Amino acid sequence: MPLEPEFVDAPERTLVALSRDFTLETRGEIPALWQTFWGQDWQFEGAEEQAAYGVSYGVRPDGHFSYAAARHIEPTPSPLPDGACLVKLSAGRYAIFRNRGPVSDLPAMFDAIFEHWLPTSGQKQREGAVFERYSYDDDASPESMAYEIWVPIVR
Repeated sequence: MPLEPEFVDAPERTLVALSRDFTLETRGEIPALWQTFWGQDWQFEGAEEQAAYGVSYGVRPDGHFSYAAARHIEPTPSPLPDGACLVKLSAGRYAIFRNRGPVSDLPAMFDAIFEHWLPTSGQKQREGAVFERYSYDDDASPESMAYEIWVPIVR
């Protein structure tokens, strides 16, 4: 798994999401949240080029965290569809890790970033959500999907 990030400055974004709480032990249930998200009959004008976001936020000392399956919609719809919530991605510097591979490799990629790359990189994580970005991909399958992991970094 490549651990050579690109660094970018990104604007704040507001996402329309379906969110649930998880732990490291239950993160294997996140694909079911995505199935529920894609099963919603939400119709939006202004959806960002069919990109989807998986956002990890609200990490608590007991190991619980919130995870949202989301889309970036401009302008933010009002009212929100039933069951939807808004999740903000903070403006600032990010380390972006790009990968193509099985979706099942995603937890190992996160572990490699936070257990190996971050502690040895000289970078410091700043406050803000860590997220995955999935661009539209004609060749996507569970065995081969392109994705990015964005980690907020102190400038």
